[in-house]
Amino acid sequence: MSLLTMQAQKKITPVDNDPNKPAQPTLHYYDKHGNPLDEPVLFMAELDTVTSVKPRPVYPLLYSANLGFNFFDGIMSLFGQTFSSYDLQASLSLHNWFEPIIELGIGFADNHPEDKNFRYKSKPSFYGKLGINYNFMYKSNPDYQVYLGLRFGYSSFNYEITDVTINSNYWGQSNQFSILNQHSSSFYGQALAGIKVKIWKWFSLGWNIRYGFKMKQSDGSNSKPWFVPGYGTGALSASFSLIYTIPIHTQKREDPVIEIGRGDVHVSGGIPEP
Repeated sequence: MSLLTMQAQKKITPVDNDPNKPAQPTLHYYDKHGNPLDEPVLFMAELDTVTSVKPRPVYPLLYSANLGFNFFDGIMSLFGQTFSSYDLQASLSLHNWFEPIIELGIGFADNHPEDKNFRYKSKPSFYGKLGINYNFMYKSNPDYQVYLGLRFGYSSFNYEITDVTINSNYWGQSNQFSILNQHSSSFYGQALAGIKVKIWKWFSLGWNIRYGFKMKQSDGSNSKPWFVPGYGTGALSASFSLIYTIPIHTQKREDPVIEIGRGDVHVSGGIPEP
């Protein structure tokens, strides 16, 4: 009888199997390096249940502005290149991710090959380009970039072909003439891949390789242009630029971490978006 009475007075504790119940904080006795803490700390974090994490920015929207000068053709002219395009560049870094850019420059040519019977000359002419870069290292240090880009350019220019010589072996004579006052315009695109590396304080160097494609071009009245300002003479070209960065934001935005300890709630690592 006493055994039955004790069993009747025993309290039954129900088991909580509610799957929608919020996760409880975990008590930590060691830090991330494995060293014991002076006092245990409760840590609460919500786990992301999304199977595939979408890319998102970690830097502010207006992060920096950049000014650059492309002098690659100036270096190549020291090795005998007979055409050049120099341009100034201005860009805006958005989240250290996308970089809209404008390039304005002047191109000219003076080519008189020894084994040819002509001289091609193009006076300094203006060209402009609009485009954008995609930085693959947008979550890393903004002093270093690896990017792909696209440009669309336009130039309207004049050129002439002089000292054109035609020899006649049969008659033993030669004729010489010139094609003057030729005008052309070209609308073209360029796909590019490049890198950017910081060298000192706010100064960086940028390299990229470009593949060009002409979309619309008007030729001269009696000839086709050999050189297009900003485009070059063929599909492949390159750019080598000195870049100055004007910082707008210097701090990276991080995800907030919530810690609960000794009755207080601490929020760290969060920088409000601009």
